[in-house]
Amino acid sequence: MAKEKKQPKKKTSFFTKVALFVFVGFCAITIFQLYGQIVENREEIAATEEAIAYYQAQIEALNKELATPIDYTYIRKIAKSKLNFSMPDDIIIYNDLSN
Repeated sequence: MAKEKKQPKKKTSFFTKVALFVFVGFCAITIFQLYGQIVENREEIAATEEAIAYYQAQIEALNKELATPIDYTYIRKIAKSKLNFSMPDDIIIYNDLSN
């Protein structure tokens, strides 16, 4: 059997070690920064989803209001609530006392 020749280990230069160390450090810092951005983006997504749910509920309420037929009771309700109108036979009580 032939003897295997041991190849001498190549020594890495000091510059190569420093460059490798700097690269690994840069990668670690970048990973931590990206993780921070991911956390911020997840919080922003959660807030946006809450806003979307709120606005969808508002849209559904408005669509339900639009779906109601326009009749005399609907007109009276709008006149009383939004325009502050009253019928001649309504009793109106004013309270100017402050608590």
